[in-house]
Amino acid sequence: MTPIGIGMLGFGSIGKIHTLAYRALPSMYPLMPAFTLAAVCTRSTASAEAAAREGGFARSYTSIEELVADPAISVIDCVLPNDAHKEAITLALAAGKHVYCEKPLALSGTEGRELAALAAASKGRLGMTFNYRFFPAIMRAKKLIAQGALGEIYSFHFEYFHSGYQDASRPLSWRMRKESSGGGAIVDMGAHIIDLARHLLGEFSELSAVTKTWIPERPLSKGSVEKGAVTVDDAAWVTARLASGALGTLVTSRFATGAADDLGFRIEGSMGALRFDLMDANWLYHYDARRSGPELGWTRLETIQNYPGASVPPARAILGWERSHAENQYQFLRAIAEGREPSPGIADGLAANLVTDAILDAAGQGTWVRVPQA
Repeated sequence: MTPIGIGMLGFGSIGKIHTLAYRALPSMYPLMPAFTLAAVCTRSTASAEAAAREGGFARSYTSIEELVADPAISVIDCVLPNDAHKEAITLALAAGKHVYCEKPLALSGTEGRELAALAAASKGRLGMTFNYRFFPAIMRAKKLIAQGALGEIYSFHFEYFHSGYQDASRPLSWRMRKESSGGGAIVDMGAHIIDLARHLLGEFSELSAVTKTWIPERPLSKGSVEKGAVTVDDAAWVTARLASGALGTLVTSRFATGAADDLGFRIEGSMGALRFDLMDANWLYHYDARRSGPELGWTRLETIQNYPGASVPPARAILGWERSHAENQYQFLRAIAEGREPSPGIADGLAANLVTDAILDAAGQGTWVRVPQA
């Protein structure tokens, strides 16, 4: 088969993570689909050429149109800022290219629906980066829930905390503007826990929410006395009901003093419970309520690097964050090579956009709102 040609659109920190993962994949999966790092695209000739050298790409471009037109490229990996996703995906799908897109899919559910319609009419398929699905502990949790180990799901709590935005001198960036980001913490990190909740427990039905912006103005640049308005949330608190009837909460904040990359969840059901902490990612904790006596209590399940079919790193090795990106990309490339829809795919990206819209609507209205379905 002709190798899959990958064109990287953007080369910031996440673009570099994707590139490292691509370069590691042939060692991890010797029988994986063949691919090449065909080209990379950034804004200037100098930065594009530097990205090609650093990432090992065969060519470099400075426009989306040039990248999309390259006949050696069949997959566009989009790691651009949020407001550039729609244009890039539209051009790629119109050319029949496949797309691997960093979250969020789009700035809103309206944009997301437009892209879903384009994808349905295109030869290209779209996969999403929701890499937390691909931690072995999450994979184990998915399997346990599907097997009925928790019984009827009663309640859940998902949270994702970062720090670093508490510094009022931190300059205004595109992530702090609604028109360029689509939202603040609820988009930046909340998209991940929204996807995990859907992935593990099913669709959202209705929700209420509160959001907070603690620093409403920031310097336009480092050291500037001129300030601009912050138009997104710094934190969000959500109470939600799922289609299954389960009730729970989602909380996310970029103002969580002392946090590093603190993602976690707890799920309770009639026959058991699960909990997970990203900072303790080699383990999943399971409570089996069917046990009794001295066997009752939480069990720490070893998950570490249990990836079926992977040759390295060994399953006994501790897990790293970048490994989840590699697995997400591997599963996407397999789907493309096999001619099937990727998972997570465009329906998952659209669903996350629709839940985010509902959260922002609920926070603005101060009431419960229904969540539109993809």
